Amino acid sequence: MATKELLFVVDTDIPHRKMMVGWLQDQGYRVKVFDNGELCLNMLDENPDAICLDINMSAGLDILKRLKLANRDIPVLVVTENEAVDSAVEAMKIGAFDYMAKPVDKVRLKINVERAIEMHTMVNKIQRLQGELKETYSYKNIIGQSDAMKQVFAQIDEVSAININVFVHGESGTGKELVAKALHFNSAYKAGDFVAINCGAIPEELQENEFFGHEKGAYTSADDSRMGKLEVANGGTLFLDEVGEMPPKMQVKLLRFLQDKSFERVGSNKKIHVDLRIISATNKDLENAVRQGKFREDLYYRLVVYSVFIPPLRKREEDIPILINHFLKKYKSDISKKITTVSSYALEALVRYTWPGNVRQLENEIYRAMVSTRTDTIQIENLSPEIQKFREGHVGEDNRFIPVPDNQESASTVIPVPMAQPLSSSISPATRPTFNEIEKHAFLEALNRTNGNVPQAAKDLGISRATFYRKIKKFRSVN
Repeated sequence: MATKELLFVVDTDIPHRKMMVGWLQDQGYRVKVFDNGELCLNMLDENPDAICLDINMSAGLDILKRLKLANRDIPVLVVTENEAVDSAVEAMKIGAFDYMAKPVDKVRLKINVERAIEMHTMVNKIQRLQGELKETYSYKNIIGQSDAMKQVFAQIDEVSAININVFVHGESGTGKELVAKALHFNSAYKAGDFVAINCGAIPEELQENEFFGHEKGAYTSADDSRMGKLEVANGGTLFLDEVGEMPPKMQVKLLRFLQDKSFERVGSNKKIHVDLRIISATNKDLENAVRQGKFREDLYYRLVVYSVFIPPLRKREEDIPILINHFLKKYKSDISKKITTVSSYALEALVRYTWPGNVRQLENEIYRAMVSTRTDTIQIENLSPEIQKFREGHVGEDNRFIPVPDNQESASTVIPVPMAQPLSSSISPATRPTFNEIEKHAFLEALNRTNGNVPQAAKDLGISRATFYRKIKKFRSVN
């Protein structure tokens, strides 16, 4: 039988104790026995999954109190004499999981221990998930090491603990909601819910109901009362995404709510007060919307008390490699491939691309490339065509050749180049070219003969590829 959870049994009644231990061991549990409570308290670092405690022994209830103070999450099953009902009631008030009268029934012991362990496992899991959630949205784990992102981190750190309305702005895909969650999970409202409303995705006629909820019978299909997002977010954070898309009528109602944090459900005149934090975000120019009369100025100043700007990805190129590494790890298990790196060509293209969709687009691109690659490395050909154009060795818009760095050459490298104009075979002294011009001509001729195949051109000239690349770069710098 497989080893199960660890149980402590604290009982001075030796025959009864042996009987309980035997039953528990038969169920596969690991059991440690104590004949006094002090020894049990000293061993709590072993983290038992449950404790069976005889409260009729000396200072039994005091031991229970100290157990709960030391670790309130470990369930304690108290064992008491038949006539000691008052002690059992007191034990339950202190926090005992359940009680059993002597002689303990074998079936009841089995069921109670299973229930206690199930609860303990659930509590541990919830605490672990809460810890992971907080860690996930801790600003220290938002991916970025550029100066621009360090500024964002400093702002999150500065404002998280202060209950003022925060406005997060930046282009689509930069991670505004991620920053909003970091603000929430590092604030005094982290115990409450993080509730998001996309103001641009809800039809105008449904927005009031979405925010404030409704009472039963408020309209034809209102069969039951329903809480709105403001009530759900009570004690937590309300995130207003794309707040610039909010229609004028709803702007008035939101402004009224912000004045005293109270509202009425649709179909009711009863005031409901809530305590929550407001974080709003948009990729629009909200100041310009105010100037154009599309967004209320008084609401703007209510929401934009503290502003956090998320820079676009093209303004923080140094973050791209670590973001790529993060996404490779994130999706490794999803696609069942061991993809650990990106080729130098592919990385160069990814860094040089302008990313109009920002981090969200980069994430999607890496995921798509991981699906398409058949090796442990993402190659340039695994990237989208518009991104491949940004690799080294591509001819730019001005038709100037961009050479591949020496440490990024490939056996299959083919580089398109402008066609060279052939030199005349008869050269007069007056027009005699320099050595550099002759050398350049030879290189361009070799590239033309091989249709841009660098390895083959280098072989034809009897030089290494590294030398070929250095010469090409030299010719370009001379121009």
